[in-house]
Amino acid sequence: MAIRVIGGGIIGLSVAYHLSLKANNITVFEIDKSYARASFARSCGGLRSQFSTAANIAMSRYSIDFIKTQTDVAFSANGYLLLFDAARADDHDQSLALQQAMGASTQSLEPGALKALFPDLSTDDVYRGCLTLDGSEGWIDPISLHAWYKNQCLKAGVKFEYGDYREHPCQTSDITVICAGFWTRDVGKYFGIEVPVRGEKHTVFQVHTERPVCAELPLVADLAAGIYFRPEGEGYIAGYEGNNEGEAENLEPAWDSWDDVWERLYHRFPSIFDKAKLAGAWAGYYDTSETDHNAIIDSQDGIFFATGFTGRGLMHSPAVGLVVSELVTETPPSIDLSSYQLNRSPRREKYVI
Repeated sequence: MAIRVIGGGIIGLSVAYHLSLKANNITVFEIDKSYARASFARSCGGLRSQFSTAANIAMSRYSIDFIKTQTDVAFSANGYLLLFDAARADDHDQSLALQQAMGASTQSLEPGALKALFPDLSTDDVYRGCLTLDGSEGWIDPISLHAWYKNQCLKAGVKFEYGDYREHPCQTSDITVICAGFWTRDVGKYFGIEVPVRGEKHTVFQVHTERPVCAELPLVADLAAGIYFRPEGEGYIAGYEGNNEGEAENLEPAWDSWDDVWERLYHRFPSIFDKAKLAGAWAGYYDTSETDHNAIIDSQDGIFFATGFTGRGLMHSPAVGLVVSELVTETPPSIDLSSYQLNRSPRREKYVI
């Protein structure tokens, strides 16, 4: 049985790796060997279980455990801190209960307790903060995980072909799996399948401060302000949902949104970001599910596809590889995929950051 995986990014290689544990004769087709526009290489590397839908929590819990126990990729276990304002009180209460019921170690703290842990944090408009303190959340280097997958694939005899899969003489296969980010939409059309996914360009800023970097800080996601940041090297990296430019043709960063980002960083951590300076930036695409911001993992007319991760491709890649390999080999699923089916009742994931 010949298996063709279209897309050699983080999802495609996880799928190829997991399939190689059960099958032979696997070929990965990647259009660009340089990965110049690949989303995984432009990710901030975050790994969290703090979501509002059960499927995403389950995918995260499996994936984080896999990365920590099955790979040699370094894991920065600083945790995550999600900040809620009063308008999101119900979201906080419901998602916290769901995460804890599913075994996540998420804790919720009132503003005073948050201030005691993070003295630089401004809590005037904070309802609660959810965080992990046991090393179960954090971040990794995306390039390292991609390299790990590739090395494992090569050891297992997975073949790699670069260039347009439609023009390659070795493109014939019994099974096709499309893992091409938001370009899965276009590849799907080639096979007569409509996949509701679009690209969203987001910018990430590199920020330096006069104060030495607080290297022990978690990844902070201010849901009210729509920003996130974490320590990185001698500074911080920060993102902002307000600079989503949609399916832009180029990956030039949204430099003109820096002032908005800085105002929000300063509002939340004034003593850290009072004299912050922009040190650089990059931009990349989210493969965004148009249905409900949840992934699309399914098959149609014998073609399998996995896309629409809306910024979660890297963190969920181990679980995606597992469940896709189970679909292809008709193995009972380890994770309930009903909320990821192509035709489903929408259940919006609220924590897209």
